[in-house]
Amino acid sequence: MTDLLVLEDGHCFRNHVLNLCQMNRIESNPFDLKSGSFETMINLADEGLGMTLLPFLNGNSLPVSKKKNLRFFPDPAPAREVSLIHYKSQLKLPVINALRTTISSIIRGAIKFENIKVITPEKI
Repeated sequence: MTDLLVLEDGHCFRNHVLNLCQMNRIESNPFDLKSGSFETMINLADEGLGMTLLPFLNGNSLPVSKKKNLRFFPDPAPAREVSLIHYKSQLKLPVINALRTTISSIIRGAIKFENIKVITPEKI
């Protein structure tokens, strides 16, 4: 697959895409396009230079004119996990719990009217 546009090295979403596509590396083209932003990747794809994968929330925020180019994975669609890992220190638990609540409410609020499942693992 040589027409897949991905983010520059160092972006975690690049690694997610490569893992999803089961690619260890991107085949080299005669010219090498690299970008650090989803917006640039979308524009390159719109110009016919390849295709790219976007996180759901990024694709969801596109204008209607650009959404016509979106294609979705069949079920079961790939998903990403957001984890909050911390040391069980009682001193920071209020801050950690506040962060957990904030992240959860933002994610749930952003997909409130979408047919998306949020899976919360049980506490260990």
